[in-house]
Amino acid sequence: MNKKQKLRYAILKEVYENNTPLSEKDFHVEEEEFDEAVRFLTRENYLMGVMYADNRPHLNKIGPELTEKGERYLDEHSALSKTYKGLKEVREWFKL
Repeated sequence: MNKKQKLRYAILKEVYENNTPLSEKDFHVEEEEFDEAVRFLTRENYLMGVMYADNRPHLNKIGPELTEKGERYLDEHSALSKTYKGLKEVREWFKL
């Protein structure tokens, strides 16, 4: 799994666990990488309720939720939950 896919998984996992607000700083990625991942998750119907300001997605406490498709994605990739330890270790996890 590449970094882009891992970032998408990590965002879904953190939203699922109600760990919002989230930003690129939490994942140690560039702003554009984070924004594109959130746009993808929204566009592909994994995530709903994302707020936008200044044409940028914002994952704040009000709004973002996993769709049924997003929950299935986490279930289908449950093997990743064994290696993903959360935001504190996300930078190292991307290197795996």
